[in-house]
Amino acid sequence: MSLIEMTFNVAAILNRLNLRYALVGGLACILMGVRRMTEDADFIVEAKSLDEARRLFLELEKEGYNISFNEVKGAFSSGGHFTIIVGSFRLDFKFAKSKLDFEALNRAVEVEIGMEKIKIAQLEENIAAKIVVLSSIKDLEDALWLMIHHGDKIDWNRLKLLLGGEPKYIIENILFEIEKEFEGEEAVIKKLEELRKLLKIFK
Repeated sequence: MSLIEMTFNVAAILNRLNLRYALVGGLACILMGVRRMTEDADFIVEAKSLDEARRLFLELEKEGYNISFNEVKGAFSSGGHFTIIVGSFRLDFKFAKSKLDFEALNRAVEVEIGMEKIKIAQLEENIAAKIVVLSSIKDLEDALWLMIHHGDKIDWNRLKLLLGGEPKYIIENILFEIEKEFEGEEAVIKKLEELRKLLKIFK
Protein backbone atom coordinates (compact mmCIF):
# COMPACT_ATOMS: atom_id res chain seq x y z
CA MET A 1 0.00 0.00 0.00
CA SER A 2 1.35 3.45 -0.92
CA LEU A 3 1.51 6.37 1.53
CA ILE A 4 -1.41 8.14 -0.16
CA GLU A 5 -3.50 4.93 -0.03
CA MET A 6 -2.73 4.56 3.68
CA THR A 7 -3.60 8.22 4.21
CA PHE A 8 -7.01 7.80 2.59
CA ASN A 9 -7.50 4.60 4.58
CA VAL A 10 -6.82 6.47 7.84
CA ALA A 11 -9.13 9.31 6.75
CA ALA A 12 -11.90 6.75 6.17
CA ILE A 13 -11.35 5.35 9.68
CA LEU A 14 -11.52 8.84 11.24
CA ASN A 15 -14.66 9.64 9.26
CA ARG A 16 -16.23 6.34 10.33
CA LEU A 17 -15.51 7.16 13.98
CA ASN A 18 -16.85 10.69 13.48
CA LEU A 19 -13.60 12.18 14.85
CA ARG A 20 -12.58 15.63 13.71
CA TYR A 21 -9.21 15.63 11.97
CA ALA A 22 -7.04 17.52 9.52
CA LEU A 23 -4.15 16.35 7.36
CA VAL A 24 -1.20 18.69 7.88
CA GLY A 25 2.50 18.77 7.12
CA GLY A 26 4.42 17.64 4.06
CA LEU A 27 1.76 15.47 2.43
CA ALA A 28 -0.85 18.22 2.82
CA CYS A 29 1.60 20.59 1.12
CA ILE A 30 2.15 18.12 -1.73
CA LEU A 31 -1.61 17.98 -2.27
CA MET A 32 -1.47 21.80 -2.44
CA GLY A 33 1.21 21.68 -5.13
CA VAL A 34 4.53 21.75 -3.27
CA ARG A 35 7.08 19.69 -5.21
CA ARG A 36 8.79 17.54 -2.61
CA MET A 37 9.09 13.97 -1.41
CA THR A 38 7.72 12.77 1.89
CA GLU A 39 7.39 9.47 3.70
CA ASP A 40 5.12 10.87 6.42
CA ALA A 41 1.41 11.57 6.74
CA ASP A 42 0.59 13.86 9.65
CA PHE A 43 -2.86 14.09 11.20
CA ILE A 44 -4.22 16.37 13.90
CA VAL A 45 -7.08 14.52 15.61
CA GLU A 46 -9.57 15.63 18.24
CA ALA A 47 -10.37 12.96 20.83
CA LYS A 48 -12.62 14.31 23.57
CA SER A 49 -12.09 11.34 25.87
CA LEU A 50 -9.78 8.40 26.41
CA ASP A 51 -12.62 6.20 25.18
CA GLU A 52 -12.55 7.99 21.80
CA ALA A 53 -8.76 7.55 21.68
CA ARG A 54 -9.26 3.83 22.49
CA ARG A 55 -11.81 3.45 19.67
CA LEU A 56 -9.31 5.01 17.26
CA PHE A 57 -6.67 2.54 18.47
CA LEU A 58 -9.04 -0.42 18.02
CA GLU A 59 -10.05 0.61 14.48
CA LEU A 60 -6.43 1.15 13.41
CA GLU A 61 -5.48 -2.21 14.92
CA LYS A 62 -8.42 -3.90 13.16
CA GLU A 63 -7.19 -2.46 9.84
CA GLY A 64 -3.85 -4.23 10.41
CA TYR A 65 -1.69 -1.36 11.66
CA ASN A 66 0.94 -2.29 14.26
CA ILE A 67 0.04 0.06 17.09
CA SER A 68 0.55 0.27 20.86
CA PHE A 69 -2.34 1.37 23.07
CA ASN A 70 0.16 2.59 25.69
CA GLU A 71 1.55 5.02 23.09
CA VAL A 72 -1.95 6.17 22.16
CA LYS A 73 -2.88 6.60 25.83
CA GLY A 74 0.34 8.50 26.56
CA ALA A 75 -0.21 10.80 23.57
CA PHE A 76 -3.80 11.48 24.65
CA SER A 77 -2.74 12.25 28.24
CA SER A 78 0.02 14.65 27.18
CA GLY A 79 -1.63 16.19 24.12
CA GLY A 80 1.25 14.68 22.20
CA HIS A 81 1.48 12.30 19.28
CA PHE A 82 1.88 8.65 18.43
CA THR A 83 3.42 7.13 15.33
CA ILE A 84 2.71 4.05 13.25
CA ILE A 85 5.57 2.84 11.05
CA VAL A 86 4.67 0.83 7.95
CA GLY A 87 7.78 -0.11 5.97
CA SER A 88 9.49 3.16 5.10
CA PHE A 89 6.35 5.22 5.79
CA ARG A 90 5.23 6.94 8.98
CA LEU A 91 1.68 7.79 10.01
CA ASP A 92 1.83 10.44 12.72
CA PHE A 93 -1.18 11.34 14.86
CA LYS A 94 -1.19 14.40 17.12
CA PHE A 95 -4.07 14.87 19.54
CA ALA A 96 -5.31 18.45 19.32
CA LYS A 97 -4.18 20.59 22.23
CA SER A 98 -2.93 24.01 21.11
CA LYS A 99 -4.94 26.91 19.75
CA LEU A 100 -3.32 26.36 16.34
CA ASP A 101 -4.38 22.68 16.42
CA PHE A 102 -8.02 23.63 16.95
CA GLU A 103 -7.85 26.39 14.35
CA ALA A 104 -6.66 23.76 11.86
CA LEU A 105 -9.55 21.47 12.80
CA ASN A 106 -12.18 24.21 12.76
CA ARG A 107 -11.22 25.43 9.30
CA ALA A 108 -10.20 22.15 7.64
CA VAL A 109 -11.62 21.75 4.14
CA GLU A 110 -12.73 18.51 2.54
CA VAL A 111 -11.15 17.88 -0.83
CA GLU A 112 -11.94 15.12 -3.29
CA ILE A 113 -9.06 13.37 -5.01
CA GLY A 114 -10.23 10.73 -7.45
CA MET A 115 -12.99 8.90 -5.60
CA GLU A 116 -11.54 9.67 -2.17
CA LYS A 117 -12.33 12.50 0.24
CA ILE A 118 -9.98 13.89 2.86
CA LYS A 119 -9.93 16.90 5.19
CA ILE A 120 -6.88 19.12 4.86
CA ALA A 121 -5.79 22.06 7.00
CA GLN A 122 -6.13 25.36 5.19
CA LEU A 123 -3.17 27.28 3.81
CA GLU A 124 -2.83 29.70 6.73
CA GLU A 125 -2.77 26.99 9.41
CA ASN A 126 -0.40 24.79 7.40
CA ILE A 127 2.00 27.68 6.85
CA ALA A 128 1.82 28.79 10.49
CA ALA A 129 2.51 25.25 11.74
CA LYS A 130 5.51 24.90 9.43
CA ILE A 131 6.95 28.20 10.62
CA VAL A 132 6.35 28.26 14.38
CA VAL A 133 5.84 24.58 15.30
CA LEU A 134 8.17 22.60 13.02
CA SER A 135 10.67 25.31 11.99
CA SER A 136 13.08 23.00 10.12
CA ILE A 137 14.81 24.25 6.97
CA LYS A 138 12.59 21.99 4.84
CA ASP A 139 9.44 23.21 6.60
CA LEU A 140 10.44 26.86 6.16
CA GLU A 141 11.08 26.16 2.48
CA ASP A 142 7.60 24.60 2.19
CA ALA A 143 6.06 27.62 3.93
CA LEU A 144 7.83 30.05 1.60
CA TRP A 145 6.79 28.04 -1.47
CA LEU A 146 3.16 28.18 -0.37
CA MET A 147 3.42 31.91 0.39
CA ILE A 148 4.90 32.63 -3.04
CA HIS A 149 2.72 30.38 -5.18
CA HIS A 150 -0.57 30.81 -3.33
CA GLY A 151 -0.15 34.42 -2.23
CA ASP A 152 -3.40 35.47 -3.89
CA LYS A 153 -5.34 32.83 -1.92
CA ILE A 154 -3.82 33.50 1.50
CA ASP A 155 -5.61 35.59 4.10
CA TRP A 156 -2.51 37.51 5.13
CA ASN A 157 -4.14 39.17 8.14
CA ARG A 158 -5.18 35.78 9.44
CA LEU A 159 -1.69 34.37 8.91
CA LYS A 160 -0.18 37.29 10.84
CA LEU A 161 -2.67 36.64 13.64
CA LEU A 162 -1.77 32.94 13.81
CA LEU A 163 1.96 33.73 13.82
CA GLY A 164 1.75 36.71 16.14
CA GLY A 165 3.59 38.96 13.68
CA GLU A 166 4.82 39.47 10.12
CA PRO A 167 5.72 36.14 8.48
CA LYS A 168 8.92 37.45 6.86
CA TYR A 169 10.33 38.82 10.13
CA ILE A 170 9.52 35.64 12.04
CA ILE A 171 11.17 33.51 9.33
CA GLU A 172 14.22 35.83 9.30
CA ASN A 173 14.63 35.34 13.06
CA ILE A 174 14.35 31.56 12.77
CA LEU A 175 16.92 31.51 9.95
CA PHE A 176 19.26 33.57 12.13
CA GLU A 177 18.90 31.07 14.99
CA ILE A 178 19.53 28.12 12.64
CA GLU A 179 22.62 29.88 11.27
CA LYS A 180 24.01 30.30 14.79
CA GLU A 181 23.34 26.65 15.61
CA PHE A 182 24.99 25.33 12.42
CA GLU A 183 27.83 27.84 12.13
CA GLY A 184 30.47 26.54 9.74
CA GLU A 185 28.19 23.90 8.19
CA GLU A 186 28.58 24.79 4.50
CA ALA A 187 25.54 22.88 3.18
CA VAL A 188 23.25 24.43 5.79
CA ILE A 189 24.56 27.96 5.19
CA LYS A 190 24.05 27.55 1.43
CA LYS A 191 20.44 26.46 1.98
CA LEU A 192 19.82 29.40 4.31
CA GLU A 193 21.09 31.76 1.61
CA GLU A 194 18.58 30.25 -0.85
CA LEU A 195 15.75 30.80 1.61
CA ARG A 196 16.82 34.41 2.23
CA LYS A 197 16.63 35.01 -1.53
CA LEU A 198 13.05 33.76 -1.47
CA LEU A 199 12.30 36.04 1.46
CA LYS A 200 13.32 39.11 -0.58
CA ILE A 201 10.12 38.67 -2.58
CA PHE A 202 8.22 39.96 0.48
CA LYS A 203 10.34 43.10 0.99
